[in-house]
Amino acid sequence: MRFEPVMFFAWVAALVPVLVFVAAVWWDRRQRRAMEKPPQSGKLLRPPGHSLSLRLDKAIDGIMFDLLIACALSAGFAGCAFDLAAAVSRNVSITSLLIRAAIAVPVAFACSFFAVRAFRRFHEAQNIRLGLRGEQAVAGALQEAAECGFRSFHDIPGDAEWNIDHVAVGTRGVFLVETKARRKRGSSKGQAAHEVIYDGNALQFPSYRDAKPIDQARRNAKWLSNYLSHKTGELVQVVPLVVLPGWFVTLSVRGSFAVRVMNTTFLPGYLQREVDKIEAAQVRRIIAALDEKCRDLEF
Repeated sequence: MRFEPVMFFAWVAALVPVLVFVAAVWWDRRQRRAMEKPPQSGKLLRPPGHSLSLRLDKAIDGIMFDLLIACALSAGFAGCAFDLAAAVSRNVSITSLLIRAAIAVPVAFACSFFAVRAFRRFHEAQNIRLGLRGEQAVAGALQEAAECGFRSFHDIPGDAEWNIDHVAVGTRGVFLVETKARRKRGSSKGQAAHEVIYDGNALQFPSYRDAKPIDQARRNAKWLSNYLSHKTGELVQVVPLVVLPGWFVTLSVRGSFAVRVMNTTFLPGYLQREVDKIEAAQVRRIIAALDEKCRDLEF
């Protein structure tokens, strides 16, 4: 198989832009780290959906990388296909054709792989963005509850690779809020498309049943209660809540459930109707413990 200028220039045209882009990004980040300094050294509190924002950034970076590689391989495959067609027209040997095909086929598969992975990451980014918007909506609702003395913290890191979406603290209690943003996909079996039925154990959406949010809220509330009790030296009771932005929650049975479920519209009023349970001095100690836990974000 002799040297083919068409294939060579096709690969150069495909790879050079990608390599130039990667080198430029690397150089820019290196220069910024070396020359730029943040305007303040103090750390910031985590904003609503901070962990999801990091995941979304990672997913978008992955999409860009996969698309760049897919485009480069696509251009390279075009060169291989053009060279293979030219070889066929020249009646070259079967061996030479097989060698060219052996190069073109893996390139085509690799191009397809990166293109499919880019689409999957795009789909993942859509789900992450939905969750992020849900946490931002709940943070807005908690802001309304600040009028009656509640202080809110967001994206509280746990002791492993997990986090608590929100915690509202005031003299009326400590409330853990887990946000679950779900898309609406139509009604089913007489249940409205916007309705969630809660029986104290699981959430019945129109097309599926989900007990995980209830278990997660109960488990995280227990962990937070232990953490705050240890940090403050006082027993701290944590009330677990699950908030579903945009959904109408219906109770299948009446009762006092360990985990309350509601939407963002109901949340501020629920908190405002609670009566005082904690002394102001203990509230300040709880707030100090949560502030220490959540103030870990570099400027």
